Amino acid sequence: MNKLGFSKKTSATDIVLLILFFIVVLVAIFPLFWMFVTSFKTQEEITAIPTTIFPENWYFGSYIKIFTDQYFVRYFINTCITSTIITVVSVIVSALIGYVFAKFKFPLKTVFFYAILATIMVPFESFVVPLYSFVRSVGWVNTYMGLVFPSIISSFGMFFMKQNMEQLPDALIEAARIDGAGNYYILRKIIMPLSVSSLSVLSILLFLIAWSEYLWPLIIVTKKEMYVLEIGLTLLQDEYFIDYGVMMSGCAVALVPCLLIFIFFRNYIMEGIAMSGIKG
Repeated sequence: MNKLGFSKKTSATDIVLLILFFIVVLVAIFPLFWMFVTSFKTQEEITAIPTTIFPENWYFGSYIKIFTDQYFVRYFINTCITSTIITVVSVIVSALIGYVFAKFKFPLKTVFFYAILATIMVPFESFVVPLYSFVRSVGWVNTYMGLVFPSIISSFGMFFMKQNMEQLPDALIEAARIDGAGNYYILRKIIMPLSVSSLSVLSILLFLIAWSEYLWPLIIVTKKEMYVLEIGLTLLQDEYFIDYGVMMSGCAVALVPCLLIFIFFRNYIMEGIAMSGIKG
């Protein structure tokens, strides 16, 4: 192996692919890097020509402004609450339904499963009006229940867990039933522990989707104190003036939970991807 870390068997094609990989990675992370450094610049430095990559003087006023804002912290808390509720409820429901479809036989099983798959292909915009009418009729406008209601049942989550649980060996379940274990015991002691990777991946995906939700909160919420981050970020700009430093600071703060989740649970993500290719 040479000083660059390449072995003697490394071909020119591998080196070219590695270089292309690093180029793609740099292109992908550059917007995040630019957002971060811009959040520490003054408005004058942001609009200066020629522009600078790093701030000449690191400016923290934008972060102070958003954290002293009357509502920004509230937006952040609202998003945390709704994303957590959606993730927890949806993962539990998806695991239960996925277990039923994966390990039980019942009439019209295939019909019900394809009906669930069909709902994945229906655009949310096509039924948002009747959904809003229902939520309004039950008095859930400007409430957490109204914010989370459309997302607590995930058709994708049911499909995802069903596909993953099908890979678990039936012999384990049959052995447990011979020993007298019931369905609840089998689910809690056998299925769930073996599905930790799948549950973790699904939780992360659903949390990220819920965290970035914009259209439904914009429709169902009219009170400013109930806004979520995606709406709150748009309110950081004035009618005739955009403070890009404040905007970038708000985006950076909104991105922190997503990055932390990925960093702490990346091993589960990789394990889940690896397990998806194993046929049980």
